[in-house]
Amino acid sequence: MIPGSTPSASLVLDVGHRSSSHRNGMLTVLKQSKKTLFTSDPGNATITRYAVQGDYSLKSEGSASIPASCNTTKFNTLRLIPSGQAPYSIFGSASTGDCSIIFSTPVAGSHAIRSREFAGDIRSLAWTSSGRHLHALDSHASSSPSTSIFNFFIAEDPTLNDQKETDILANVTGAEQMVTHPTGNLVYVVSKITNELITVPLGGQTGVNGSALPKRYNILPSSIDGSLYTTSSVAISASKTTLWTLSQSEVQAVISVFDLNASTGEVVGAVARAAWSGVGGIGAGQIAPAPFIEKDMIAVADSPVGMVAILGLEKTAPATKSGADERVVNIDGDGFLDEVWTLQGARNGATVKLKSYGRIDLGLDHVGESAWVD
Repeated sequence: MIPGSTPSASLVLDVGHRSSSHRNGMLTVLKQSKKTLFTSDPGNATITRYAVQGDYSLKSEGSASIPASCNTTKFNTLRLIPSGQAPYSIFGSASTGDCSIIFSTPVAGSHAIRSREFAGDIRSLAWTSSGRHLHALDSHASSSPSTSIFNFFIAEDPTLNDQKETDILANVTGAEQMVTHPTGNLVYVVSKITNELITVPLGGQTGVNGSALPKRYNILPSSIDGSLYTTSSVAISASKTTLWTLSQSEVQAVISVFDLNASTGEVVGAVARAAWSGVGGIGAGQIAPAPFIEKDMIAVADSPVGMVAILGLEKTAPATKSGADERVVNIDGDGFLDEVWTLQGARNGATVKLKSYGRIDLGLDHVGESAWVD
């Protein structure tokens, strides 16, 4: 099917069971009333639902297959994002690299909807603060290297055919992932090529504000050879005051934390960084923020491969001088973090640093994308 063609209004996904050996990516949805975990396998175009037991073991509740799209039953990437819009609680995108679709399915059930096909590579999804507009990041169209952001209006009975805007981001290449600020009208995009954090103003709840220029921030410190690293993930903490990015080389991962204005979402500056290595490979790690504010905690999935780590911010002694001067602190006896860059005076006159709260080996070849929500 080509762009502009009309798909069926709805589809029914066949539900069955699939062994853990087929799980290549993961979306984790944790609810206090019922803990549910979703895994996604782009190679087999499936989503599998698990119930998280009291001892945190997993019980399979069945798998749903995404019907054939883009003339294939296999995809390069399969992105998932939770939503509070009942009954379609999970939205996702599937991409071959040159053709993409957007779909939605409820947490409980197998009935799904899908969009038309797009001649491009949709790599990320993000909600506006109203929960009624879904943005999709197209890293490039089939005929152009330009990055685009699609805007869909999501009604109470969504169809995914109500596309409101298509905004072209000038001079942005290699766009890998984006998030939106919970209250401010900003989109944050990370580039896997330039290792930049790019903030893009929104025009209210709709498209990009064409009159405002994007702002760019270097993710990695000057002491690191950025050509060896690829930035793969970006997330905002529940406090709305910190933004996290994850950059990786073949042997090391670096996580960077930026301070945000809680009201506007404007980037104030970098406040902390940390690095780690991994036996068996670093993987294509993804960040998932915790649903609670305390310690600005996040989960990092698949960095190293097959593991999930919990990180947070810890305030230390007041800074002795202002500015963002970095000093490297080696972590003795820590089983995860190899080193921490402390940025003095970067946050409210105090020093903060990253702290590891442990990690778990899930025993999977890959863990992939995750989302941690209440």
